Amino acid sequence: MADSEQPAAVIPPAERTLLTSFRLASAVFFALSAMALAIHETPAMLRGLTVLTRGFAGRHDIPVAVLAILFFVQLASRGRIVDKPAQAAAPPLGLTARQTIALLVGMAALIWVLRTQVLFDYDLSRDEKMVTFDAPIFAHGHLFWPIPPFWRGWYDALNSIFILPVGDKDGWVSGYLPMNAALRALLSQVLPWNGISPLLVLAGGLALWRITLRLWPASPSTRAVVLILFAGSSQVIVIGTTVYAMTAHMAFNLIWLWLFLQRRPAAHAGAIGLGFLATGLHQPLFHPLFVAPFLDLLRREKRWKELAAYVICYGAIGLFWAKYPGWVSAMAGHPVPAALNIDGISYIDRLTRNATRFTDVSLWIMGANVLRFVAWQHLLLVPLAIVALRTRQWADPVCRALLLGIVMLIAIMTVILPPQGHGWGYRYLHGFIGSAVLIAGFGWHWLEQRGIAPVRAMRWATALSMLVLLPAHVWMARHFTAPFAAASARIERIPADVVIVDTEQVSFSPDLVRNRADLSNRPILLDNALVPAEALPALCAGRSLGFADAPLFASIDTLFGVAPATAPGERQRQLQDAAVAAGCRIVPVP
Repeated sequence: MADSEQPAAVIPPAERTLLTSFRLASAVFFALSAMALAIHETPAMLRGLTVLTRGFAGRHDIPVAVLAILFFVQLASRGRIVDKPAQAAAPPLGLTARQTIALLVGMAALIWVLRTQVLFDYDLSRDEKMVTFDAPIFAHGHLFWPIPPFWRGWYDALNSIFILPVGDKDGWVSGYLPMNAALRALLSQVLPWNGISPLLVLAGGLALWRITLRLWPASPSTRAVVLILFAGSSQVIVIGTTVYAMTAHMAFNLIWLWLFLQRRPAAHAGAIGLGFLATGLHQPLFHPLFVAPFLDLLRREKRWKELAAYVICYGAIGLFWAKYPGWVSAMAGHPVPAALNIDGISYIDRLTRNATRFTDVSLWIMGANVLRFVAWQHLLLVPLAIVALRTRQWADPVCRALLLGIVMLIAIMTVILPPQGHGWGYRYLHGFIGSAVLIAGFGWHWLEQRGIAPVRAMRWATALSMLVLLPAHVWMARHFTAPFAAASARIERIPADVVIVDTEQVSFSPDLVRNRADLSNRPILLDNALVPAEALPALCAGRSLGFADAPLFASIDTLFGVAPATAPGERQRQLQDAAVAAGCRIVPVP
């Protein structure tokens, strides 16, 4: 029989499952890209957030999706992805303890270098700025910082976004829960500030390693794959350069899981104690969503005493952190005026007021968020997770709990707050990255048990993830951050006591108005939209005044594809005229 007439080789069912998973991964990336492109403006969402979400998808994530689809199609089209003789001759996939520690330490070192040398050592978002705002307050042993009487009249102009009102402008602290900033305030006593997030990534990675030893003690290959997926995550590395609470969430969740899986009273007590800290990192929603499926695991196993201990303790933890903002806000000794209490003080009040109305756009935005998450992960994360799902690995209690936590987070955020705003990857899922790579580990282990673990595909995917995608994602983060970092640097170089920032015409320019809690920064920055012209004489008494006009931020306009402003906005011109009329000492912008 001629070669062309020979029957095609029969592909074993297990290998067919792997090939189908690559095809399904392509379909996932395609479908999520289509959802991102379907985003449109709606009154139910802030326009800036929808534009930002779609912009990130088009510029950052869909190009990565195209690369991923091409890679998966190439793997799936080979027919037989596992060349057993070649694979048998290849060195086994595994990491020794020393190699694992070296890998994780190398990750931490890379994160520190990227923060200090590539990403300008700059806090981009208002969320990040709130951490650097709060940390000195806690380092001085305070729960809030008192505002000098004169500056209380400038409370809103100093930028009160995300600020928890304390009395009648008597003091201020961010509206976020304190533990992320408090942890950084504590560690900064012995570590450089920009070394704290890398340390948290290292701690999370070590906990992940210990978890893999417990789940797969006889499978060095599976343990290595999970750690490679973790190290190959651009989201882990790039968010690790920030002060977002999400890096701490990821580390604390993994340490919590390591303690929980030990099933010893002392370890359970440690997990509950850690849960108190993790719930109070910044919002009291994320860590309990990670924990809840494991409480269901205890219910399924009828471990009633342990379940009761967790339920009672987490109930108390939740109640404490729900009440915490109200306690701090009331410490001034008198109630917050209604004019300051727009969003409410308690977490429930603020969540209810700021929750978005669910529409079809909520679904499209969440599709873009999930696309952003998977596009910033190791290339084999999605196919291996699909293998785990298709082969019912979620029948394993741990895998089920990991999966349920991710599903719950996506479902809840779709309903209450679809847009994430700024973020490298989808940061609301950051605390569940450990869950995602462990689920993929279950998929790899199933393949390994059947002798078809795609070792060469893993090596190619790792090379692409670390040598192509990671540099590309770092460049994306640098390109987006650079205009804001440059604008902040220019503002802060103005040699005046007070600078009024033109926030009318430039996207996200209110984020440039940042001050220290003790107002020791010079210049002190004010948002021009909230500066009353009639108050300028009092402001100028004994102080020099500068104006940071919109043309200073031209590179931000360019970033968003907007024609740069060529002159100050109308409000800024009115304030300049009023300052001249009041005889203010105006410092020219260098």
